[in-house]
Amino acid sequence: MSEYPANYRAHTSSPKSPDFITPYNSGIIAPHLSQTNPAKWTYLKFIECIFHFEKSLGDAHEVGVRLVSFASEVTLCLQDVGYYDPHMIYFSGSNADGEKLQLVQHLSQLSVFLVAIKKRGEEPVRIGFKLKRAAEEES
Repeated sequence: MSEYPANYRAHTSSPKSPDFITPYNSGIIAPHLSQTNPAKWTYLKFIECIFHFEKSLGDAHEVGVRLVSFASEVTLCLQDVGYYDPHMIYFSGSNADGEKLQLVQHLSQLSVFLVAIKKRGEEPVRIGFKLKRAAEEES
């Protein structure tokens, strides 16, 4: 997705008509989602990582994320992930003291460790399946 307004033109000359006819199935040559909507593409790939990471956890652990780009390490009990088009992704949850946290980050700064943390309730929280199913229903 371009950062320029929709009506922005890089060239000031009038556009030429193409020397070819656009094929009927021109959607096949459409740009990849990572180019047209990088936040959504990153979100989909990240929830896929969470889904697979959770499959490796035992019953005593759930997924957390460690945010290492701050002055001190912060571990977040991950409860939700989302995105804001076109370049922002967010992580919501709480820390070990139960304080609510939300990180909103530009895609170019994304660096997150998935970590196994001790479950905080009787059952471990599993968000990977929920997020993956919601993303598939949206598509």
